[in-house]
Amino acid sequence: MKKTIILAFLPALLLATFAAAQSGWQPPRPQRAALGNGLVLLVVPKTGLPLVTVSAMVRGGSASDPKALGGLANFTAEMLSRGTSSRTARQIAQSFDQAGAQFSVNCDYDASYFSLTCLSQDLEKLLPVFMDLLQNPRMDSSEVERLREQLVTSIQAQQDQPMSLSQEAFEKWLYGQHQYDHQVEGEEATVGAIRSGDLSSYHKKYFIPNNVVIAIVGEVKPGNITGLFKKLTKTWTKAETPGIIYGQIPKIEEPGLLMIHRPITQAYVMLGFQGPKRLDPDYQAARLMNYILGGGGFVSRLFTKIRVQQGLAYDVDSYFSPRLDHGPYTFTVQTKCQSADTAIKTMIAEMEKIQKEPVSDQELLEAKAYFRGSYPFRYETNGQIASQILGAELYGLSPDQVTKDLELIQKVSKEDIRLAAQRLLKPRNYIVTMTTDTAITRISIPGLAIEKK
Repeated sequence: MKKTIILAFLPALLLATFAAAQSGWQPPRPQRAALGNGLVLLVVPKTGLPLVTVSAMVRGGSASDPKALGGLANFTAEMLSRGTSSRTARQIAQSFDQAGAQFSVNCDYDASYFSLTCLSQDLEKLLPVFMDLLQNPRMDSSEVERLREQLVTSIQAQQDQPMSLSQEAFEKWLYGQHQYDHQVEGEEATVGAIRSGDLSSYHKKYFIPNNVVIAIVGEVKPGNITGLFKKLTKTWTKAETPGIIYGQIPKIEEPGLLMIHRPITQAYVMLGFQGPKRLDPDYQAARLMNYILGGGGFVSRLFTKIRVQQGLAYDVDSYFSPRLDHGPYTFTVQTKCQSADTAIKTMIAEMEKIQKEPVSDQELLEAKAYFRGSYPFRYETNGQIASQILGAELYGLSPDQVTKDLELIQKVSKEDIRLAAQRLLKPRNYIVTMTTDTAITRISIPGLAIEKK
């Protein structure tokens, strides 16, 4: 018996010991500078490796797409490395490749991101190319058509993925006419409708210096960096900042299920509702609650119940995505068609349980230890540091928000978690999208309105 007790508490003890070892850790604090044209620079000098990462965040993202042109922000972002007014796509690629540099583009719902990592000795040679992409892209018609073909092919490939179908249907249903109602990549029809002039107009409106924040992390001298950016942006002029007015997210009046037919043996389930904003007062309690409920991987309640005890799925997860407006709070599972009913009922039952009963002391201890111990790993590389400080900037958080988060999360009580679960979880007002063989899958949940297509 003694051995059993020791083994049961061993993971928590290891987590707590590891977390304690990290207690002296402090997140890097960027040095902030705003240029005369409104461009904001966040500089984090970092020694150790002779590398530097430059990451630019352009506010907007797919939430800024016009209704008929879903995917416009992503299309524009992807076009930037395909030629400028003074450089061809080939010349740009050669500049980065010959220096062994890494360049990447990513567009999400609220912003687009552009990242360059290179040897610090090559920064003065490559930064002019990077800044040229941001300021002077050339929307060459042949490159536009070439990229359009690639984007459409990618969208078509997603249509062959059952979980992608469930997710696309889920976000359309959850958001109605809200700006988050479509995938970042857009749809085949909307991407097909985008013209070169649309890309130029979007770039002119959103790629203005006072709508851009650039993080520079690595072996650099802040004083030299500011001067270099002033020189490279002297013709980049400030303009009126485009704002996004978010619409209303439809209220879920009753639980509903949309079943999408595909001749497959599995059910790809996405259940959810509106999630909390990043600035929600219960955000830290919600993170702990979700870790215990379904976000904690092998130690979460849903994983233990649905995979270990019921043997219904290889993986099950819950997650909420913070955005500038409410992101989705989702529960996902892939299971056999015959098991979907039980898996959904278990998800609902576990939501109700964590709303009614306090979590255990051990669950709370392990969840807090996880967050305290995992934070330093989010700041290991230059790219990760840049991503973290740009994220804080997007949400209007202070540079020391991470320190505040770590303090707040340790103060969360079991009652805080129960109250957050009661307010944020919706076991009676949710929607479910499921890609499955509708001829085999049977769902019998009282009060659940079911539609098949």
